[in-house]
Amino acid sequence: MTLDITLSPIYRINGQEIDNLPGLIALAPPQTAARGREKDRLIAYLLLTGNSTFSTSEYMQIAKDAANIFYETSGALTSALRTAADYVNKTLLERNMTTSRNGHFAIGWITLAAIRDKQCTLALSGPMHVFRFSQDEMRHIHEPVASGKGLGTNLTTNIHYSQTALIAGDRLLFFGRAPETWKSVLNDPNPGTFNSMRHRLISLSNADINAVLIQATDGAGILNFPGGIPESKAEKKDETALPPASQLSSVFAQSQETLSASEGDLAPLPSAHVIQPSAYAIPPQHGEISHPDPLSNLPHNSAPRDFPASIPRIQPARETASKEIIPPAPKVEEISDAENTIVPVKEVVPQTRRERSARKRQTAKALANGIQFTRRLNVNVSEKLKMFLPRLLPGTETGVPFAPSNFAMFSIAILVPLIVVVMMFVMWSKYGRNPQYESYLLQAREMSAQAASLTNPIEQRESWEVVLLYVDKAEKIYRSTSDTILIRQEADANLDKILGITRMQFNPAFSNDLGINISRMAASETDLFLLNAEKGEALRAQPSNNGRGFQIDTTFNCKPGVYGNYTVGHLVDILTLPALNSINATLLGIDATGNLLYCAPGQVAQAIPLPPPDTNWNHVTAFTLSNGNLYVLDAPARAVWVYNGKDGAFVDRPYFFFGGQTPEKQDVIDLIISGDDLYMLHSDSHLSTCSYSRIETKPTRCQDPSPLINPFAAYQDTDLFASANFTQMLFTALPDQSILLLDSDTQGVLRFAPRSLELQNQFRPQTGNANPIPAGPAGAVAVGSNHVLYLAVNGQVFFAANMP
Repeated sequence: MTLDITLSPIYRINGQEIDNLPGLIALAPPQTAARGREKDRLIAYLLLTGNSTFSTSEYMQIAKDAANIFYETSGALTSALRTAADYVNKTLLERNMTTSRNGHFAIGWITLAAIRDKQCTLALSGPMHVFRFSQDEMRHIHEPVASGKGLGTNLTTNIHYSQTALIAGDRLLFFGRAPETWKSVLNDPNPGTFNSMRHRLISLSNADINAVLIQATDGAGILNFPGGIPESKAEKKDETALPPASQLSSVFAQSQETLSASEGDLAPLPSAHVIQPSAYAIPPQHGEISHPDPLSNLPHNSAPRDFPASIPRIQPARETASKEIIPPAPKVEEISDAENTIVPVKEVVPQTRRERSARKRQTAKALANGIQFTRRLNVNVSEKLKMFLPRLLPGTETGVPFAPSNFAMFSIAILVPLIVVVMMFVMWSKYGRNPQYESYLLQAREMSAQAASLTNPIEQRESWEVVLLYVDKAEKIYRSTSDTILIRQEADANLDKILGITRMQFNPAFSNDLGINISRMAASETDLFLLNAEKGEALRAQPSNNGRGFQIDTTFNCKPGVYGNYTVGHLVDILTLPALNSINATLLGIDATGNLLYCAPGQVAQAIPLPPPDTNWNHVTAFTLSNGNLYVLDAPARAVWVYNGKDGAFVDRPYFFFGGQTPEKQDVIDLIISGDDLYMLHSDSHLSTCSYSRIETKPTRCQDPSPLINPFAAYQDTDLFASANFTQMLFTALPDQSILLLDSDTQGVLRFAPRSLELQNQFRPQTGNANPIPAGPAGAVAVGSNHVLYLAVNGQVFFAANMP
């Protein structure tokens, strides 16, 4: 990290400037950062709009948790940014579903900036603005269509991604809304020094402002907070440093002016109050124009309806002869001395007494009847026993009453009510339902009926996702029932249809987990080969005798060691060989220095080194076989070497695939080839393609990146591939050969058409109890020539037959 990053909040509330900006956090990668996050510094800038109530700690906790999730997410950088934004969206959505009954809601706008070396990757959700000033150049990053209206309104997280280079002296300016007087600075490619630019932004307007100015300078990767407090100390800062309630107002609410969208500067933002750093809900002021509900963008029918598309709200009061008095909106805010947080104070207005609901009256009546029944039963049983027990005793005179002992009477008094209570509990547990469960179930059914009537694929997807959310909440507070199972199955089936998902029934291949990290797999029509990443050896699994899975062949030997005059190191990749080859091997492995290891059941492995290329080997990472030729990837050297083969042997020196066009990046992790077309998968999940030219006057040409095409209309408002973590690539079995990409995080396999790279469908496990695969990333994938799909997860292999 060669750049120091300086963050300077520009934060004013009702004329008072405050150094510590809530919702702003900047972190260096922790020691426990996930794979791929070790060099990423993160800046998170969160704005909350709406009228819901948040405390300072809650506000900051959302930003901190999002940053922590970013560093816990491995794989592609865009995937980690999306995971952090998804967390904010889910947190606000769950809160809105609880508070919207009272008319309260909160919508989040967030800017995430991940800085790696001199590259800055931005993720904007909500109508946020980013300005970059660099060497007499200015760039405005603002895509409201792609970034959406904000987080917390539905299950879909809309994100606009952008990348920009950072060098010493560059500046970034983040904000959600700006006064029009800022146009002179924002349109100035050379706004002056860092301090003078900050001073100009503050002095150009007296309105409330909320922004952050960032500058990169040469250094050792330090994060600076001049005039504020570092993140490590921010948690200890007392909330009493906040301004008094009388000075708080809605950020940007004073300025109704925005930079003109028609002039290409800033688009106007929704008229919603930006929530302040302490617990408050800003009420509408006298004479303020009523604005539309920001949650109204949820899916809806063209015809009006009473029930909302996503988040439930309180129903409007019906007019009756004696109208219920509704309390007005809160008018005053004051600071609570107990917790130093600002809480809204509502006027106390007499209300008519609410009648008890029919359900409560019925419950109370049932309890009273139950108590009376228990008492009567206790008395009746005691009297009957007094008459019945004497008849069981020999020599007892008829007509003489039997007087049971005190212990017997005590036992009867205890056991009879206990039995009744147990029976009532069993009946309630089996047939009784939580009222909240009934409410969520009803909302799920109504939303399901609405989703079935929609024709817009995007609205269909969002509605079915909300159905699943209500079902999850119903099962969480009660349990899974036949009703929730049916609704879930209907929602899953409809989502799969519009998203192009094919569900496959996977079964465990082994009776127990193997306890190894499987990094690669290769499959033939009968055998399955696994690469143990720690030991660098290949294992063979063959169908078990009972036909219900696989068993490990303990006699198979294909591991590092000395074979004749050659020493083979840890294997880095494996592939199956054609049935007919000169060495009679079934599996071929390769180590990092280009040594091939030919293995077969019941035979001693044979090592044959590849002839080294002219530049020698750097570090072999993968290889593939096509039309008898071997293609070896040396990623650190940015090279793919091609060996012409004969019957499985490769004795001739290789040639360089790329000719005079060497790839710029060293991050290729997998490759496949079809004819003269080479497909390469990079560590950030994007693909590049190259077409080999056999004509000297026409060089080999590459495209990096090669765009993936998603033809499914339900994905039009979101980027499916940006959230994917592709880790492996392979071809399906002949004759209908397609490209498969493993999305490790979702355990999904996406199928694409060659050349066009258009998505055809997705293979995913069954949902619910029908899915035996545990949660966790998939480590490897393979497809056999008999159309069997294999997935390796947490040391176990799962297989699904009859892959279409």
